[in-house]
Amino acid sequence: MRRSSIVVVLLLLGALSVSAVPADVTYAEGDATLKLKDGTTQDAQIGDVMNTGDTLRTGRSGLAELNQKGVTIRIAKQTVFTLMEKSQAGQASPVLSVALGSIKFKYDKVTGKEPQVRTNGMVAGVRGTEFDVFAGADGSALIAVSSGAVTVESEGSSVDLAANEGVEVPLGQPPGAKFTVQRNQVDYSTWNNGRLDAMLADPQAAMTSIETAMAGYAKDVGEYGASFTEYSQRLAAERAKTEAIAKEKGAEEARKYNNEVVVPLANQTLTFGLNLRYSALAALSLRRFVAGRMYLFMKERYITRLDDPAWTGFMTRYAAFLASFEQSVVPRLVTADI
Repeated sequence: MRRSSIVVVLLLLGALSVSAVPADVTYAEGDATLKLKDGTTQDAQIGDVMNTGDTLRTGRSGLAELNQKGVTIRIAKQTVFTLMEKSQAGQASPVLSVALGSIKFKYDKVTGKEPQVRTNGMVAGVRGTEFDVFAGADGSALIAVSSGAVTVESEGSSVDLAANEGVEVPLGQPPGAKFTVQRNQVDYSTWNNGRLDAMLADPQAAMTSIETAMAGYAKDVGEYGASFTEYSQRLAAERAKTEAIAKEKGAEEARKYNNEVVVPLANQTLTFGLNLRYSALAALSLRRFVAGRMYLFMKERYITRLDDPAWTGFMTRYAAFLASFEQSVVPRLVTADI
C-alpha cells in the first residue's frame, strides 16, 4: 500500500473516531509532553484533551493524571501512554496503550464496556476497578490487580486475575504463573531494572522475543493491508455503480442500492483500515520503545568493544530486524507517526 492510501485510511477513520472517548488532563507536572496525532508536540497542561492517536509522555520528573469518562489514569514518570483504537465485533473500540513505564487505572464503576489495555506484548480485558500496568524496557509486562478482575492475554493464552493477584508477561510469550501481590508491593523501577539487566545479559534471547512479537504485528499489517486495498477497490466500483443506477433508474433505486450494498461495504472497508492502522502503530511502538532502546543500551555497553561477539551478533540481527520493519510496516505509516 502506498502512503497516499494511508492518508485515505486516516480520512476515512475520522468517521469512526467521532465516537471515541477523549481523556481530559486533570494534572500535570514536570516533564510531561503531548504529541498529537498530527505530529505536533506541546507541554501537557491541566485542561488539555487527549484524542485518539495522541500520546502523553513523561520524563524523569514528569507526572500526569487523566480522566476518561469514569476512569482515572495516573501516569508515572518515564512513561509513554497513547489512546488507540481498533475494530472489535464490527465496531470501533478504544484501546489504552502503555508502551513503556507505569500506569495505575482506577474505575469509578465497571460497565462491561471498558477499553482494552495493551502493552507491546499483551492485551488486558478490564473487569476490575483498580489495577497497575508496568511496561518494561524489554517489552515484558506486569499487571497487578488491587480490586475487581482483569483478563490478560498473550500469544493465544490468557489468565484471569482477581484482587491481590498479579502476572508477568514476557515479550513474545504467554502469561506466566499468577502470584499474590499486596497493594503497592511491586516497585516499577526495581522490576524494570531487572528486566533491562536480563535483556542486556542475553541479547540474542531478547532479539528472539522482539522478532517474535514483530512477526505477529507484521502479519496483521500485511493481512489487513491486503484486505483494505481489496475492499477499497470494491467500494470505489460500487459507488460508481450507484451513480450509474441514479442516472438510469432514479434517485430512489440508487438510495436503496447504496443502503443495501455500499454502506455495508464501506463499514467493512473502514474496519480493515482501522485494524491496519492499529497494527502498524503497535509495530512502531515495539520498534521504537523496545528494539530502538535496546540498541542504545547495547551501544553504550559495548562502545569501547565494538568487535565483541555479543555486539556484532546483536547488530547482525538488529540490522535484519530493521530491514524487515522498513519493508513491512513503514509503508503503512505517515510522516506524523515518525
